[in-house]
Amino acid sequence: MSLPLAAGLFLTLTGLVALSFGLYALLRGGRGGQEGRGGIGPLSERGVHVVAGVRMTLIGLLSIGAGGYFLWAGL
Repeated sequence: MSLPLAAGLFLTLTGLVALSFGLYALLRGGRGGQEGRGGIGPLSERGVHVVAGVRMTLIGLLSIGAGGYFLWAGL
């Protein structure tokens, strides 16, 4: 297996995992816990989930794009 093909497969799988985690964090949004508790400084627990969800969604999309590029280049 060539290096671009292996990198493409790895990045694509990593991107799918990151994308699913990011969407889960956005949809879950800190619900189910005790309100008014948790969080980091001025951000509530829901705000922390939104920030993490957006970040992981972007990382997932970028990884899928890079993985697709490497897969295309490896073929």
